[in-house]
Amino acid sequence: MALQNDLADLLQIIARNVVKFRKQLGLTQEDLAFRADIDRTYIGYIENAKQNISVEKLCSIAKVLKIDVADLLGEDIPGNIAKESEVARDAPDVFNQIFPSLQMLQDVAAQNGINDIFQDNGGKLLQVLLITGLKNLPGREGNDAVDAEGREYELKSVNVSLTRSFSTHHHMNPTIIEKYRKVDWIFAVYRGIEILEIYKLTPGNLEPYFSDWEAKWHKDGGKDINNPKIPLKYVRETGKLLFESDGTGKIRRINLSES
Repeated sequence: MALQNDLADLLQIIARNVVKFRKQLGLTQEDLAFRADIDRTYIGYIENAKQNISVEKLCSIAKVLKIDVADLLGEDIPGNIAKESEVARDAPDVFNQIFPSLQMLQDVAAQNGINDIFQDNGGKLLQVLLITGLKNLPGREGNDAVDAEGREYELKSVNVSLTRSFSTHHHMNPTIIEKYRKVDWIFAVYRGIEILEIYKLTPGNLEPYFSDWEAKWHKDGGKDINNPKIPLKYVRETGKLLFESDGTGKIRRINLSES
């Protein structure tokens, strides 16, 4: 009986973690099932703690969710969390240890035209530039960049822990839309500060949104649209996947010109 209870508890933990990490990535059960090559009904059973799960399927799910298998088996235990006073006491020592690495990161950022990794998504922009080989174009609206051949790109990022759509422009109007129609777009997907995926979409891919925004602008009498969104789901379904994390946090260079 104790063994059965332990198994039931473990299935509940796995179920909660699968749901949590799936939703953090903005994936539906169907998305997870397709990517893990598992029947959608089976995913439903797992998320309701009604199905034992093999190690093979556990590994497949963890790979899709870009986490370790241990993350699906782990559970936060309040008793293991350090007391606030202990964290506060140790914080200066921890910061002193990591600051040299932060300075190295800022030095690399400065070489890529980013003056402050802590402002305007500077750290995330740096990751995208290092992976794609693009060069930052400072002083322009948005995080625009250029490749070695002079082609310009619009860069967008999203943190799936917070939202499932990409922000665009706070004053969307025909002038901005025409600017957008001239360049390919790079969409970077993050969980926190960890980069998970990078997609490229062409102006043609995004024309349905451009046309809708333009029509709305005219319908509203020339009033600028405040930050219309592009859903992550659309980017994943329509865009070309350029980069996908292996779950270790490491990055690698891709050849954007051949993508």
